[in-house]
Amino acid sequence: MNTQVNIRKAEKTDIDDILLIETLCFETDRFNRRQFMYLLLKSYFFVAEIKGKTIGYIILLHTKRSKNLRLYSIAVHPEAQGKQIGQHLIDYAIQLAKSLNKQGINLEVRETNQAAINLYKRNGFSFFGIKPAYYADGAHASLMKYSF
Repeated sequence: MNTQVNIRKAEKTDIDDILLIETLCFETDRFNRRQFMYLLLKSYFFVAEIKGKTIGYIILLHTKRSKNLRLYSIAVHPEAQGKQIGQHLIDYAIQLAKSLNKQGINLEVRETNQAAINLYKRNGFSFFGIKPAYYADGAHASLMKYSF
């Protein structure tokens, strides 16, 4: 991709764009405005943009006692999918985890979300378990981790 992707801390003014991406990317288990506002304060929340247009986001949770970051949510606008935006966000998350002296990153992913699973596997994430009926519709989540 020739266009420069900028990743920066999400701000309140990004919420409308983030909500649109959320609606376009997820049929169930969507975050609402209030949840996103809370996550702005309580997580590592970043947006990806091209030429000032928000095209994706990533949310990482962190606690002092945890040895790993948790990749809580990642999404890319459908019009920008297939253009390495997700890769840029994963790269950013890995660098953040390293800078925080974490041992890795954990995540849950819908078992049927093969595109996301492939992205994670390409980046060195491996499976370590299943969470049955994790999603509101009863779908299972695969547990994956990236370790340094």
